[in-house]
Amino acid sequence: MRIIILILVFSVGSIFLLFKKEETVENVKKEEILKKVEVEDFIEKKFSKVIKLRGFSNASRIVILKSQVEGRISSKQFDKGKFYKAGTQLLIIDPEDKVAKVKEMEALLNQRKKEYEVAESLFQKGFRSEVKLSQSRTNFENALAQFEKSQVELNNTKVSMPFDSSIDESYVELGDYLKKGDPIAKIVDLDPIFINTSANEKEIINIKLNQNASVKIGNMLLEGTVNYISKTSDQNTRNFKIQVKVMNNQFKILSGLSSEIEIKSKPTKAFFIPSSLITLNNAGEIGIKIIKNKRVKFIPVYILSDNGDGYWINIKDKYMKNSLITIITQGQDFTVDGEKVEIIKNND
Repeated sequence: MRIIILILVFSVGSIFLLFKKEETVENVKKEEILKKVEVEDFIEKKFSKVIKLRGFSNASRIVILKSQVEGRISSKQFDKGKFYKAGTQLLIIDPEDKVAKVKEMEALLNQRKKEYEVAESLFQKGFRSEVKLSQSRTNFENALAQFEKSQVELNNTKVSMPFDSSIDESYVELGDYLKKGDPIAKIVDLDPIFINTSANEKEIINIKLNQNASVKIGNMLLEGTVNYISKTSDQNTRNFKIQVKVMNNQFKILSGLSSEIEIKSKPTKAFFIPSSLITLNNAGEIGIKIIKNKRVKFIPVYILSDNGDGYWINIKDKYMKNSLITIITQGQDFTVDGEKVEIIKNND
């Protein structure tokens, strides 16, 4: 009987030890299954997408001055390449015949005026018909118009600068005979100067009128504003024309120079991460692997910008609107979505 009791005690003890050993082995296995991953916290920051464009500088105004009257140039007072203020007299066309014409028209006007006054007086007394009065009034008005036209022609013998600008080309010399419509000079206004460029349909949605823009021309870095955006795209390129206005009061920027333009869009919230943290899921979506409740979670992202050092991203998941996310920085390639892992934090 004593032997039987000892056998039972030994059996129960062996079974207990066996279960305990299996439990220990199972716990060890569970601990071994947990993979170690390094993580880092990333905080949401303000981000402005920079739109980079290329274009050319262009004068704000280019005008060809033309003669409005016929005559010989009696005085030339400008030189090619120089700047002149608005109202500066550039040349004079010999006004001799124009002065005579004004005097002739003035004499005719005085005569027609007297004829009209006499006709009006006789009409009031009943000695002149209304038809005759009307004819006298018409003659007077025609003479007035011819007199005013002769004065305009006389004034047009003096050619002046219409606005502050530079003489880019001269087409005449002293003594030349001009006909009406002959070119005199090409004038160019460089202040302000415009930078002409174009943007595609993805870029144009982030560009607004009066938006600030940075312009680089050679070694010069300038500030400007978006002055014009076309309402329709080019039929061939599907791009939209854009014009940036830059002040140029020292005339350092010439027309036709290659330019680099940067336009910052409205600031938004985004995360900046190293490019190595971007991965793909089985469906081919671009995203990152984060830690949520000690488990791996894949979340799709939008890449907003690549500045060479990393990516600015937005999270697609509408339920992930946190200003801080914990991203797996080492070991993400060896984990799967939903897997429980052991976490090692880098930025503690």
